[in-house]
Amino acid sequence: MNSSLACPDKELGGAVFSGFLIALSASIVGAGIIAFAQLTHTNPLSANFIEDQPPTLEWNQDLRGLGLEPVSLTLRAQDAGAGLDEVVVRISQNNQPQELARRSFREPSIRDETIEISIDPKALGLREGNAELQVSAFDKSLWNNGTQIAKIVEINFAKPQVAAITPQQNGVLGGAELVFYRITGKAPNSQGVASKDAIYPGFKAEGWDEKFKGRSGLYLAFYPIPQTFNDSTDSMQILARDNLGNSAAASFNYRIKQRRWSSFRVQITEEQAAQLKERLVAYATKEKLPVKLNNVLADDLKVLLRTLAFSDDGFVETALAESSPQRLWRDAFIAPVASSPNNSTGDLRVVYLADKELLRGPSAGVRFPVSRRTQVVAANSGKVVFIGELGLLGNTIIVDHGFGLSTIYAHLSEVKVQRGTAVQKGQEIGQTGTTGFAQSEEVYFEVRLHDTPVSPNEWWDQSWVTDHIENKVQYVLRDAM
Repeated sequence: MNSSLACPDKELGGAVFSGFLIALSASIVGAGIIAFAQLTHTNPLSANFIEDQPPTLEWNQDLRGLGLEPVSLTLRAQDAGAGLDEVVVRISQNNQPQELARRSFREPSIRDETIEISIDPKALGLREGNAELQVSAFDKSLWNNGTQIAKIVEINFAKPQVAAITPQQNGVLGGAELVFYRITGKAPNSQGVASKDAIYPGFKAEGWDEKFKGRSGLYLAFYPIPQTFNDSTDSMQILARDNLGNSAAASFNYRIKQRRWSSFRVQITEEQAAQLKERLVAYATKEKLPVKLNNVLADDLKVLLRTLAFSDDGFVETALAESSPQRLWRDAFIAPVASSPNNSTGDLRVVYLADKELLRGPSAGVRFPVSRRTQVVAANSGKVVFIGELGLLGNTIIVDHGFGLSTIYAHLSEVKVQRGTAVQKGQEIGQTGTTGFAQSEEVYFEVRLHDTPVSPNEWWDQSWVTDHIENKVQYVLRDAM
């Protein structure tokens, strides 16, 4: 038999065996790649697997230091290539690092992550001095590219010291009061009167009177007494906080007299309601405010009143965000027009269309109705910080009088001052009108203290200004220096 007849079988067997080896090798390699990917949580087949760019790290706020209170920080880690693998945050003092956070990423495509970190210096046993905040981050590339950032932070547990100077503060619900206090030790980063989850900032006393110059650490704060303040559940105290968050509080003597408010009804006709809706819709459209109307007049007005009131509050809050640290006014305030208001600040206002209630809530200011177009004057000297058209307030002027005190003039037909200019008490600043929510010729007037409405009756009363403000100033100058 010719032996060459057996060669094809041998060749075929060799090819099969070679194919088997190739398949086996491929299977082994594939299994290895899969196992490697599962073990390392990477993607070896990705082009980014061999990139050499490390992750980037950024703190979302500047940490000036650490005090007694725990601090929350936000860290942003990014890697546009292979993705994040691990981020570790530590704080080290005296070469003794402590881990604050560790984040490992199993998914192969996490490229942008925000990490919340809490630091409690006392719980960590840190001492006063310096510590180093350290962050390390690694990616999922073959080289496991890494980056580190470090920051030296001060640790200081000393608190400011605060004490009231004026012996007694006597206020009325919905009104205002004044307290003098002294802060010693560490200089405060913020300070003022804390009441009902709000802090009403104080100012250096030297801005009130030049006679206080050179008296370091002397402050005064005007503060509102909210209508909702409850003596049995609420309290007031003076608070000082340094730039590291260390705070100190001091009680002070105060007495709050209760007060009752009236209520008044505002009745609008169908014709007035239709005109008002048209005016408010035009404003909302111009300001691109989201309002959903269903073409039922009463329902639409409810939506518009609620939406525009919220919008107005935002503009006013922004305008009053800062106040002059200088006293810009003198003596009692005056009314914006020569007439009497038809309500008091805090009175319950209820607006009706026929028998349907549209709006209910305490009035933040007072309305001065007039029989004809009348000039509106500044209630006291100050600086114009806002001029503009608002939804419900209409054409509005806001004057800052310093130390957190401001006045608002609304529903005007004409404005006769410019933003940023100084005005004097009694100076004409505008004309009464019917803009905004006004249904007749009038001016709407508010007194605000740190953006909180307070009764203007006190500020119109020279006896109140003398007893509650000027006499306290003289007491501090004479007896407490």
